Amino acid sequence: MMMFSRMLRRQGFYRVKNQEEPVYMKHGVGLGGIYVRICEKKALVQVRDLGIQEEFTKVKKLENFINNLDDQAYREKCFIVHRMRGSGS
Repeated sequence: MMMFSRMLRRQGFYRVKNQEEPVYMKHGVGLGGIYVRICEKKALVQVRDLGIQEEFTKVKKLENFINNLDDQAYREKCFIVHRMRGSGS
């Protein structure tokens, strides 16, 4: 459980107060809220705006998943900005 917590803090997540089980949250541009609930030896990820729910038992796989989400959101943001600049707006 501590390994999940450390990695999430490194990724910019903060702990949500007043929860029985540890819950971490981060707001990503283009993603909305990313919630990670840690229970026993697994982490449950939920991105409500995109309808994503995943379960992880390995810290590295969770970290790769979060990095991929961030990279995907960044690419989509760059694509939108590039289209706006190209249209003469």
